[in-house]
Amino acid sequence: SITVGNLAKLGRKLADCLLPEGTIRNLFQQAYNEAGDRDTGVRLRLVIADYDLKQWPWEFVYYEPPGQLDPMAGFLALDGRISIVRHEPLPRPHPSTGQALGDLSKVKMLVAAASPNASDLKLQPLNVDTEVDTIMDAVAGFDLEGVQIAAEPLRNVYREQLHQALLGKPHIFHFAGHGYVDFVRDDLKRDPAKEDVFLLLSREGAADKIDLLKGADLVPWLQAANVRLAILGACYSGKRSERYPWDGMAGALVGGGVPAVITMQHEVIDTHAASFSRAFYGALGLGLSLDEAMLSGRMAMREVTSGEKEQKINVEWGVPVLYSRLSDGALFPERMERATESAEEFRKVFRQTVTEAQKGNLTGVKVEFIKNGVKIVQKVKEVTGVVHGIEAGTAGAGARILVEQEIEVVGEGAEVVGGVFNEL
Repeated sequence: SITVGNLAKLGRKLADCLLPEGTIRNLFQQAYNEAGDRDTGVRLRLVIADYDLKQWPWEFVYYEPPGQLDPMAGFLALDGRISIVRHEPLPRPHPSTGQALGDLSKVKMLVAAASPNASDLKLQPLNVDTEVDTIMDAVAGFDLEGVQIAAEPLRNVYREQLHQALLGKPHIFHFAGHGYVDFVRDDLKRDPAKEDVFLLLSREGAADKIDLLKGADLVPWLQAANVRLAILGACYSGKRSERYPWDGMAGALVGGGVPAVITMQHEVIDTHAASFSRAFYGALGLGLSLDEAMLSGRMAMREVTSGEKEQKINVEWGVPVLYSRLSDGALFPERMERATESAEEFRKVFRQTVTEAQKGNLTGVKVEFIKNGVKIVQKVKEVTGVVHGIEAGTAGAGARILVEQEIEVVGEGAEVVGGVFNEL
């Protein structure tokens, strides 16, 4: 029953804490203005020492720029010039992405999924096969400028199988399934019991039976594999505890030195999780930064969100949380160095698209894979003024970047300019 109005009310209170009136807010506004002038971005790196504040949903922070008419425009996580990153303060140097790869022709990814019978835990069945199929279908045809995404799927994954697969040293680890929160006591049986988070795996030889995997068990496997990015598409995988902040999933993985971690701080609908994955990996494969890939995923989740203040909306786009201690957001610096016209054209097109989302009552932006490239679909509810289209030059040798616009209502006197490309 959440509306844009009451979500914005929460977001404004978060903004009052994060960007209080006075010097701090003025500095942010100055940086924001400069980013718009230079076609760059502002990374809000949240270094939160207070354990209680780690639990707050900062991804819904709302700061309404002067003169902005679209109510959704104030959510910073949906602004093309803003990136919200949680940077955990740890007494060690920033992590690296490991040994540089001289020939990054294949980005290796492990996609693990499980949906055992969790009725005893009062959890509904998940259609994780659809999410796995979505990821596999998308990346199977991805071949852009000699770079492919090689994904290995594991369905009904069990503990030893997951461990063995991680020995293959994938760059990315993606889990699709249930997360579960339970109160447990430590090995010394001390009180009070701590609130811990588990991933639900299957058991070997019994796919319907549950095996609870805790973060402390998963971390050593990810460390040994030098995984650069771990994505946990499981409900509550981002939940933090004030008393035990380094337990659970998010705390354990970040504290264990995984360079970048994406978790879900609340429940997430499995279809939205699949939309996030499709858009996220498309942007990442093109050579964009981790920040830009997160924006791409959020905009895909926002697709069905209305901009009307009192209409119920989905809030899935604010559920993913990015933890990263990388200093520059470059998950694959080798790829970013090689990214040429394709990445630049996609970056320009996507940023223009997101900008229009702030100005033209855009209800969604969807990123899809097409052969040797990507397609961006803009869904506009109503146009009453001028909506500028997309203009781009050559999309790179053999690459394709396609833009489609879907408009429900074109008002009297409205002007719509579609996508224009010199060459595809």
